[in-house]
Amino acid sequence: MSHTQQKVVLHLKKASVPFANTLRRAVIGRLPCFAISEADFYENNSPFYNEYLANRLGLIPLTFDPDASPDAKISLTLNAQGPGMTYSRDLTSSDEKIKPLNGDFPIADLAEGQQLRLEAWATFGNPNQHARFQCAIASYTYYPEFSLKKGAALKEFTANLPKSVLDADGNILPWHAELAEEFLEKHPDQGELKYKQDEFIFFVESYNNVDALEHFKKALGIIKKEAAEARKQV
Repeated sequence: MSHTQQKVVLHLKKASVPFANTLRRAVIGRLPCFAISEADFYENNSPFYNEYLANRLGLIPLTFDPDASPDAKISLTLNAQGPGMTYSRDLTSSDEKIKPLNGDFPIADLAEGQQLRLEAWATFGNPNQHARFQCAIASYTYYPEFSLKKGAALKEFTANLPKSVLDADGNILPWHAELAEEFLEKHPDQGELKYKQDEFIFFVESYNNVDALEHFKKALGIIKKEAAEARKQV
C-alpha cells in the first residue's frame, strides 16, 4: 500500500487477530541486530554516572551488516571535551559497516573542563535478550471501509489536512481512517465507516539501515520456519 525504506504499510487479507499479532511480535521481538552492550570508561567528569551513559549508548540505533559474524564485537571509541554537546557522530567505529545510524543522537552536554573518554562494544543480539536489540516496530489495525459524500463539508475538511494523508485524488488514505471517523463525528449524515474483521492494515517501521519491507519478510520467514518445526512435532 505504501513503502519507503524506513516504513511500510501493508494490507493483510484473509487473516486473523492471532496471526497479525504473531507477526507483530516476530517483528518487534525476533529480528536480530547490533547494539552497544558494553562500555569501558577511562575518563568521565560529566554530570552523568557511567551506568547512565552506558544505557544511553545502548539506545543509539546502529547500522546492520548481514555479512558480519554473529560473534563479532565491534569497538566504538569516544574522546570528547567540553564545552558542547557530544553526539553519536563523535563515536568512531572499528567497522565502517556497523556504526550509529544517525549522527544527531545526543550523548552528553559537557561543560568547560569536562571530558568523556570511553570505549564501547557493539554485539549481535536479539530483542528477547534486551530491548536495546530491537531494530523495528510493528502495529496493526482492522482494515477500514468508508465512503464520504462529496460536497462542501468534505472539501473544507480535507483542505486543512496534510497532503501526506491523502491519495492523488484527494481522498483520505485507508490507513488514516481516524480522519474519516473524525469527519463523520462532525457530519454523521455524510457517509459511513465500518471495519473488516478478516483484513488488517499492518505497519512496520525500521530503526536501522535495513529496509522495513525486508524486516517484514524476515519476520514471515521466522514464523514459517517455526510453524514447520511445530508440524514435525505434532
